[in-house]
Amino acid sequence: MYPVPTNAKTPNRRRLWQMIGATGILLIPLLVIWWPGCRQYPAVTSKESLGLMKLLYAACNTKDPARLARVEQGMEKTTREGKLSPAEQEAFAKIIGMAKAGDWERAEKAAFKFAQDQVGQGSSKTHVQEQHDKKSPKR
Repeated sequence: MYPVPTNAKTPNRRRLWQMIGATGILLIPLLVIWWPGCRQYPAVTSKESLGLMKLLYAACNTKDPARLARVEQGMEKTTREGKLSPAEQEAFAKIIGMAKAGDWERAEKAAFKFAQDQVGQGSSKTHVQEQHDKKSPKR
């Protein structure tokens, strides 16, 4: 048999590679979740869009055609005002189409995913800050 060279650095190197491997394995799911390309829906560009998104979810959740019609009217209005990007318009139209076809459950899931995709986009933080500033007493 050949003698196995003993090197004091070998166990430390092995441990280092194990830590790097474990870190990589843990980072992959985080990258998949938070990477912008993994988002299915676009970021909303105005507080009107954010309000429409909430109303869309409520309409789909309650299977309410009247609310759905209000979302559609609001979408048309915000589009005319230039407050709705083409990507947002497409996302709203897709979900509204599902609901109109009677696929309320799928529309509800899609509306929820649309809302989830806003997390970390910064749009809701800006809206919250605006609301806080309005409520704060002037000095």
